[in-house]
Amino acid sequence: MDKWYKKHYRRTLLDMHIEDWNEEFLSQYDPKKYFELLKKAEITAPMIYVQSHVGLCYWPTKTGIMHKAFHGKEDMVKQVFDMCREAEMPTVLYYSIIFNNREYERHPEWRMKDANGQDSRSNGGRYGLCCPNNEEYREFVKAQIREFSQYFQFEGVFFDMTFWPEVCYCKSCQKRWREKHQEPMPEIVDWNDEKWLAFDQERHEWIKEFAFLCTDEVHKFSPEATVEHQYGNSIAFWRFGNNENVSMASDYIGTDLYGGIRQQSFACKAWYHLTKNRPFQYMTSRCYPTLAEHTSIKSYDQLRQCVAMTYLHHGASLLIDAIDPVGTMDERVYELIGKIYGEMKEYEPYITEGEQSFDISLYFNLNGKYDPRQEGIHVMDHRLDRDKGSAGTMPHFDALMGASDILAAHHIPYGIVNNWRHEEIQKHPVLAIMDAPGLSEEEISDVISYVRDGGNLYLSGYTDNRLLQKFFHTEMDGYTDGRMTYLAPCGESGIMEGYSTRKYPLVMFEPAVKLKPGYMGTKMATLTFPYTKPGIHWSMFPTDVHEEEYVDVNSDAYPFSTIHANPPGIETEMPGMLYTTCGKGKVIWSALPLERAERFQHGEVFINIMKMLAGGAFSIQVEASETVEIIIFEDKPAKSLLVGLIETRNGYTIADTHDIDIALNTPVKPANVCMLPEKKEIAYCYEDGCLKIHLDKISVFAMLQIQW
Repeated sequence: MDKWYKKHYRRTLLDMHIEDWNEEFLSQYDPKKYFELLKKAEITAPMIYVQSHVGLCYWPTKTGIMHKAFHGKEDMVKQVFDMCREAEMPTVLYYSIIFNNREYERHPEWRMKDANGQDSRSNGGRYGLCCPNNEEYREFVKAQIREFSQYFQFEGVFFDMTFWPEVCYCKSCQKRWREKHQEPMPEIVDWNDEKWLAFDQERHEWIKEFAFLCTDEVHKFSPEATVEHQYGNSIAFWRFGNNENVSMASDYIGTDLYGGIRQQSFACKAWYHLTKNRPFQYMTSRCYPTLAEHTSIKSYDQLRQCVAMTYLHHGASLLIDAIDPVGTMDERVYELIGKIYGEMKEYEPYITEGEQSFDISLYFNLNGKYDPRQEGIHVMDHRLDRDKGSAGTMPHFDALMGASDILAAHHIPYGIVNNWRHEEIQKHPVLAIMDAPGLSEEEISDVISYVRDGGNLYLSGYTDNRLLQKFFHTEMDGYTDGRMTYLAPCGESGIMEGYSTRKYPLVMFEPAVKLKPGYMGTKMATLTFPYTKPGIHWSMFPTDVHEEEYVDVNSDAYPFSTIHANPPGIETEMPGMLYTTCGKGKVIWSALPLERAERFQHGEVFINIMKMLAGGAFSIQVEASETVEIIIFEDKPAKSLLVGLIETRNGYTIADTHDIDIALNTPVKPANVCMLPEKKEIAYCYEDGCLKIHLDKISVFAMLQIQW
């Protein structure tokens, strides 16, 4: 019998992180009104709070502290669960772990401690962090699980915040580390140091252990209940300690992100192959841009675009609202959600069909979310956090996001495969592993087998020496000096033709990987350098430069050729890009991850590399605005293809997209091409093994079905 999550795609959560120092807080909480708004919003499976980051419980607890608003009316939240059950609406119970202000205050010995011995609220922070390695805290969580399991009836549990918000050096962590390693916990981040690597691995294992502790405890009392853990930090850097560990402890992935539609597109593809069971769940707020703006509501088009992106990836959508401190809810929010979910429910019969189909696999190494060049930096140094995004220095992820954006803009179907299920790489013609440290022996072996058997591989930036040895008979020899390198074409590949020449090479604002002498392969590009070695940073505005980035005026990093830039000046024969074959497959290696550059020319060259590896054209060609993304699912037994199209433009109002042409290579003429969900047949042309479809317009998104 299918679990509840297999058929409930319209979900919501009402955030209730409410304090009780004011008697008005939650005084107007109305369970009947709450339930009525769930129905208005066309919700089929709500997530309901029974506790929050504040740590206050919404049931008559004996182990914790109950919110004052529910004294004398202890079953107010339970009533919502009961009404949902009567309406045959599955419920998911929300419980916050690690983030718990009340227990942080009551039990100072449970607190996380940073490397300076500070607590999370010592300097004005709002969130009280309890360490999952503290045995007393673990027993408390188990007791709480027992209590809420015996008090509420539910179909699932969501444990929020299953990660390390900081690197913890509390007594419990120190004790666990010393017992196993007989030495103090390391405080210096150095990805070339075995002690630090062991510490990083240990932190992942500790979170995995705690996640399974919570999951197993739920199943003691509710064996049929599903368990999901917060997994948003699967795409965040190493500090949070999330690889596949939390997914392993979850029946399916459920997590919230707030980085916009392009981040969502990437996350949906990543979680499609990371979740233990499908559908995965994508959560985000109805607030714009995040829950920090309580009264700002995303527009109809923004929310519709968000839900459609999840549905086109065959995921379940969960939209997050936030309760007012007094306990009321904005009815307009539920009317808006109901309007969107009312439309989207018509697509649900189709989003259970088939498997995601794509030409290019981007490899996401969950154990490589760090910068291997970082060494000798104290764990409290904020240089570790400086990044293009807000999730810390993570070159591998930046390259993945860059490639993701390029492929989407060129309407090339792609997927995100990962180290946990690396056997997925065997299914697709092109594999890209970009700036990825931390690969295991098993992964290396699978990648080599993939190429030998006819797979085609792109490598860029930091590359494991075992792969370099196998394919190019060499190893990495560190990085070039300076923060600027150019990639100049050579040879006859034509990969950079029209976008770069030897005189005007492609610029990258980072050092390039150097190879040891004796490398093999055909040289496709070489490295070029500026006339002088640029310093770390320069600016006409001194306030733009951080103190640690000041340049010594007497060093070789200070002279320049032109004041505003560092044009190319020194050509070399150092390999910038190499090509080789192995078995039945092809391999291209680039010393620079040009997919990370966020520049037009770099994107076009990256696409040319993908085409070369793929042997020409991709399985589908689309002519449309670069903001239109295509997502394909294939149901081979049903001889059916779902083609999803979505406009990824940002905006409060998203205008219709006009004139989209689709060409699909297929040896058999289709029996039917229709627009879903109406199943309205649309005109098409089929000749010489090519199916051609023209769409006059789409309104944010569309889903086509092609049947043979």
